[in-house]
Amino acid sequence: MSHSVGMNTVTIRQVRQSWPEVEKRLAAEGELTITRDSLPVAKLNALRPAKSPQRKRFTAELHARWMKKIWGVHPPSIDSGQILHELRRDRFGPKP
Repeated sequence: MSHSVGMNTVTIRQVRQSWPEVEKRLAAEGELTITRDSLPVAKLNALRPAKSPQRKRFTAELHARWMKKIWGVHPPSIDSGQILHELRRDRFGPKP
C-alpha cells in the first residue's frame, strides 16, 4: 500500500513545535494532513465561523410595535411613583 505525501501535509512534530506557522498554512490551504513517520494519521480542517445575522437596532417604532403585540391597543397604566412607594414601604416600613 502506497501513501503519497503532498504539499498539504504537516508532521505531528511541526504541529507541536511550530503551531503558529501551521495555523497560517491551515488558514491558507483550508485542510492539512498530519503525518507520523511519513504516514497520514489525521486531517486538520479550518473552521470558518458563520456570520451571525445583524441584530436590529432598537428604535422607538420597533418598541411600540412590540408593546402593541404584547399588550394590544390598551397597555396597562403603570404609576412608577406608586410602585416605588410600595417597594420602599415594604423594605423600610411606613413613614412615621
